[in-house]
Amino acid sequence: MNYPASYTSTVSVPLPDDDAIRSVVGDTYDPGTALNVIKMFAGTGDLYPALIGMVNAIFATKDIDAKHREMIILRAAKVLDTPYEWRANTTMAGNAGLSHAEISAAASDGLVTGIDPEYVLICRATDELSQAHTLTDETLTALLDTFGAATTRRYVAMIAWFNLLSLFLNGTRVPLETTDKIGSRTSPI
Repeated sequence: MNYPASYTSTVSVPLPDDDAIRSVVGDTYDPGTALNVIKMFAGTGDLYPALIGMVNAIFATKDIDAKHREMIILRAAKVLDTPYEWRANTTMAGNAGLSHAEISAAASDGLVTGIDPEYVLICRATDELSQAHTLTDETLTALLDTFGAATTRRYVAMIAWFNLLSLFLNGTRVPLETTDKIGSRTSPI
């Protein structure tokens, strides 16, 4: 089992300076508590409101169990080899209530097994969308039977979002967070 640990490249997109971030984020910006992903989002300028809007929606969506969301995040990080997302969210996943065994299962090199069947299903859906770019009929049927149509739509959107986020993080090589900066958070904002 290999955890995404670090970037293998030496070139990265620099984080914007604090004045540039503040000009996008506003007076609420605190450089000591803002996570690097939020800082890099601020560097996208006009895209920032849409990106942060999606983050707000993902972490405030009704009828979504935070542990399910964290399994999606961790599995996407594993499948897409995203060190930033893995490091930040192993702490957030624990804060949301996932056990060490559940977090470790999300790092499985093959299919995720041996944990709550709902987590296994969510990880299978994340694997399929991240690797095959669609869901098998079997997985989609299982999602619909387990969660219903509305929540299945939300989970598919979340998996797609965390794929996009992983690609953004890897493409820009957002500097890894320290666990003390994450603290007791269950959300990047």
